Amino acid sequence: MDLTAWLLGRTPVRPLIASAVGATGVRLAVEREMRLRGWRPALNPAEANLLVVAGPDDAAMAPFVDAVWQLVPAPRVRIGLADPSEVPAALSEAERRLRSRDEQRSSTAAEMTDVHVTDEVEHHADASHGQHEHHHEPAPNGEHDQHAPDEHMDHGEHHEHTSGAEHDQHGGGGHSEHMDHGHHHGHDMGGMEMPGGIPMADRADDRDGLKLDRLTVPLGPVLPAWPSGLLVRVVLQGDVVQEAVVATVLPHGHGTPPFWDGEARIAARRLDSCVRLLTVADWEYAAVTAARLRDDLLAGEDVDVRFARWARQVRRSRILRWSLTGIGAHAASGDAWDRLTRWIDEAAAALKGTENPGETDPTEILDALPTLLTGTELATARLVVASFDPDLERLRVSHG
Repeated sequence: MDLTAWLLGRTPVRPLIASAVGATGVRLAVEREMRLRGWRPALNPAEANLLVVAGPDDAAMAPFVDAVWQLVPAPRVRIGLADPSEVPAALSEAERRLRSRDEQRSSTAAEMTDVHVTDEVEHHADASHGQHEHHHEPAPNGEHDQHAPDEHMDHGEHHEHTSGAEHDQHGGGGHSEHMDHGHHHGHDMGGMEMPGGIPMADRADDRDGLKLDRLTVPLGPVLPAWPSGLLVRVVLQGDVVQEAVVATVLPHGHGTPPFWDGEARIAARRLDSCVRLLTVADWEYAAVTAARLRDDLLAGEDVDVRFARWARQVRRSRILRWSLTGIGAHAASGDAWDRLTRWIDEAAAALKGTENPGETDPTEILDALPTLLTGTELATARLVVASFDPDLERLRVSHG
């Protein structure tokens, strides 16, 4: 056995899920299988070596997924899943491909050939066009990372609680024909782009009157602990959001019944929202516990005792309460802490068979986000979005 094969055999699998609207069942199956296998999810493309595309192939998501794939370093594997029943076998095959020296070498060689052919085509196309000017559609680019969770943190007696975030930038293909501009919120953000889709910063006064660069950075739709199908383009000065435009990336034919419809799934839905918020808030233990409770509920298991213990632990966390209080304050729903505790209350009520209020209209959330995000730091913006967790499967629109 050579060194390459030895290293591949010991490389931990770090999956990154790209979930389309309408693929909730597949996403949950992947997350459950990942947890059973002990795979830690990647928090950004640079950490990933397995890209899992949840949902059928669709042109709306393709440029975003392709852009993220370009940021995943070798060794790497990409798979697409459209049915929850395919998940265990597909992940086993993906792991085999990831650890196979021959598979990795052949895929790398094929990608290098593709790049060479593409470069040749572009070179000849540029030469044939001579001095004519070209107009390129602005491309979706950018990805925003979350700091890795503190592995030793236990909020029974935790010491420090951070929710920092970084952001990467990546180019992608045009997608405007598949974007749902009926749900496009915020101000129009003009800006120049350099070749390759890299955004060029302009300059303007910040809130202290200093001249700082302004850079447009897209958040989503491929981002860990992020609502499926949500795209937020923010204008940043430093790490402060100056403007935000909210849009949706919906597949053709969208309008199928939402996965979370029905009284039987209310508690699991609330726990799913808690998973996202606790992940972004950097409390990994509580997020993993909530995910396990969610999956066991969907499997029909009794979780009452474990849920009550988890709920008490979350409610008693003074650092979590401090970090979420005042975040994304909204007249109708309070702040992020209020929304988290309300999700817990509604999950508890659903477990007891008590009637719950209906789901918040996602359109109302999309309308509110630009104002709530403007003026926040980037890490806080992630918390704001996670604390609302809009279910875009409930948007009553149809494409195609």
